[in-house]
Amino acid sequence: MWYETRVVKRGLTVPSGILPLDRVLDGGLHTGTITHVYGEAASGKTTLGLQFVNSACRIGVRTVYVNSESSSPIERLEQIIDKRFSQIEDMVRILIPKSFDEQGAIIDDLELYAREGTRLVVVDTLTRLYRSVLEDKATNYVAHRELNRQTGFLKGLARLGDMAVLVLNQVRGVPGDYSAFEPVAKNILDYWADYVMQMRIGQSRAQRFIERTRPEGDRKTAVLYLTRRGLSSTPEPAETGKWSEERTQQGSTPDV
Repeated sequence: MWYETRVVKRGLTVPSGILPLDRVLDGGLHTGTITHVYGEAASGKTTLGLQFVNSACRIGVRTVYVNSESSSPIERLEQIIDKRFSQIEDMVRILIPKSFDEQGAIIDDLELYAREGTRLVVVDTLTRLYRSVLEDKATNYVAHRELNRQTGFLKGLARLGDMAVLVLNQVRGVPGDYSAFEPVAKNILDYWADYVMQMRIGQSRAQRFIERTRPEGDRKTAVLYLTRRGLSSTPEPAETGKWSEERTQQGSTPDV
């Protein structure tokens, strides 16, 4: 594996550049760890992931971005980074699995896709294709084991390759409580993740609540705002309102 023959500076932290968010995450995404972020559709998970991609580019860190969502992240990344993707494609490699099996194969070969200087891996989202293969008890058992294997491999990559791994996740309803939701495959992600953070839609279209549930500590919550240029600690009414309305008019269902 490439990380067995390459000397890397260990203990790197990739900040988001947003002070309240970095406080929640003890400075940002830490190499050697998995950060699990979950939330309902349109809660801003993809934007959060791309925010870290932008920050990684700024500090000279390369990223592998595994995108299983139905829409491409490139347009949103260009908005956040304020450049054409062609200007930063040497820093960001985007991989697009079409099936759950293909996702597993890509995760197995991540070290082959990672260019020199890659220290950030983002999976958006880990469970979308997993959910697409759930059919019956036997199939579900096999899929559950495979998801556990993929997540365990990501944890090994984080530790052995000294990479920061950000896993974005969907949610499902909690049986018996129609107002509550929990991350998909909660037991698996709870077992492997070092940091767990929930994103929730706030009192306006742009407002988002962030809550860290693992590890325990101070400054576990933050209020952020979605804008055209990504997440911000302060609202930008004119810009955010226009952008949110455009997304609504387009009938966009993927996470933003």
